[in-house]
Amino acid sequence: MRLVTSSGDAALSAWCREHLGSGAARVFFEASSMSRVRGVLLEDGRRIAVKEREASGRVLACARAQRAAATAGIDCPALLLGPVGLAPGTWVTVEEWREDGSPELPPAAPERYAALLRCLVVALADAEPEAFAPPPPWAWYDHDAAGRTWPPAASDRWDPHRAGAVPPELVRLAAAARERLLADTPPPVVGHSDLNGLNVRWRPDGSPIVHDWDSLAARPECVLAGILAANHVERPGAGAIASLPVTGRLLDHYEERRPFSDVERELAWAAGVAVASYNAAFEYLHGQPGPVARRLASDGAERLRRAGL
Repeated sequence: MRLVTSSGDAALSAWCREHLGSGAARVFFEASSMSRVRGVLLEDGRRIAVKEREASGRVLACARAQRAAATAGIDCPALLLGPVGLAPGTWVTVEEWREDGSPELPPAAPERYAALLRCLVVALADAEPEAFAPPPPWAWYDHDAAGRTWPPAASDRWDPHRAGAVPPELVRLAAAARERLLADTPPPVVGHSDLNGLNVRWRPDGSPIVHDWDSLAARPECVLAGILAANHVERPGAGAIASLPVTGRLLDHYEERRPFSDVERELAWAAGVAVASYNAAFEYLHGQPGPVARRLASDGAERLRRAGL
């Protein structure tokens, strides 16, 4: 049986009735990225998110981590079902649909995001890093694809290494950041690699709701902090990278909770360049340079200098 998007599809309704005790009234949302996600209104009034992805140990690890984080007090959509087999090679999970909270930056955003990541790392301290391989592509700098800076792409259309896709200076920036990240390898921890307005909603009382648990990654803690410091300002439909002062301020707040060595601080800056270069490359792949590419063009050299390059 395969779930489809038609609101009147009998197979979808039967699947929901079998596993959730209520048939599907309609599908009100659909998107595809790291997983295929549908928002479904059940006949009993519940709204759920149904996520399909390729079966893997990583999917199981992310589901376990989501439940562990919730048990530790991290506010996130409740995982209601799964992963369960849907078809050969495909697993599905079901979680509650959460629309509350705002994707906008909260007051004192660097401090709040730093505190959130550190809380997640502590909550997931018992997770086995090996189970989360490979990391999401923007954090997969240690891939083994020969001759590539960025990891292999799903298609030539979305490959930054396609001839003429991105300017050579951006490739050089990304390659330098990757070289620095590969030069030193502190032990990994498990944390969220995409904490920003795409995946975090802030409640009026200032508390966060964390979404997209497929974006968990096992990386050195300084690398996760560096990705966050550069990327926490992104919002839906509004790509961005934090300014140099804001990036540094978030790292300072993080180190109040978990101090870094000089090498770790450099790796944090390199990780910020790596994720920013990845996002800038996709601006070019979508047609033209955007705010991330423009900021990197003006301050990328200084970011590399702070990474020890």
